[in-house]
Amino acid sequence: MKSFYSFLFLMLTVAVLFPSCKKDCFDQELYNAYQAVDCTADCPGVTGCDGQTYCNECVAAQHGIRVE
Repeated sequence: MKSFYSFLFLMLTVAVLFPSCKKDCFDQELYNAYQAVDCTADCPGVTGCDGQTYCNECVAAQHGIRVE
């Protein structure tokens, strides 16, 4: 039973330390660079690396999300 709890602890640790790629697409440098930028109202819709839809690349960048 001890090995089961050790395995469970290991799996939870890995899940916390190494989140999935979709959750780990926030780019702090991109976020910082676009905070003072006024994005246009052009809204064709783009998909970010997190799977969410943003109005355009600029808006996605303001959220720190790279566009796929």
